[in-house]
Amino acid sequence: MAVSFTVGGARGAFDARFAEEVAGVLDHAFGAEGEWEGTPPLHYGELADTGWSELQHRAVDELGPEMIPNLTALGEDGRGVYLPAQVQTASFPLSAGEPLKCASLLGLRNELFELAQRWQLPLDDQGLEELLRVAHDPDDGCVADAPEILTYARLALAANEAVRRDCPLWLVGS
Repeated sequence: MAVSFTVGGARGAFDARFAEEVAGVLDHAFGAEGEWEGTPPLHYGELADTGWSELQHRAVDELGPEMIPNLTALGEDGRGVYLPAQVQTASFPLSAGEPLKCASLLGLRNELFELAQRWQLPLDDQGLEELLRVAHDPDDGCVADAPEILTYARLALAANEAVRRDCPLWLVGS
């Protein structure tokens, strides 16, 4: 299953009816979703089928599960939202499909910082974009970097933008 990243409100990540339900659930739980809805969504592409779970597995191996509660909160399918607040991981029932899994965007950024230090990877936009650009190189791409490194780069780039915009970061499976 592929996972895509979107920065913005629920209405930019989902179709109208489902977006209304998700926004309502978050409004009720956290009282701030309405403020995020005016921000146009930015889409950060789609990940390969295994990139998300490989990132989680390698991060657990490197740091231990207790050090990355936000990265692992959305499960191996990578569906849910990172909210721009200090929130505990939570799950909320929805009328259709799986529950909405929520975690802290700020906590995720701290965990990505730890991974960046451990793996000697950039966390700034320019360095992350360079990692992704090299991955598209016909001579060195995809062989040069493991899927979890490319997933890290795309996730960190989207997280940087979500922090700048003070908006949720949605991970949506297809």
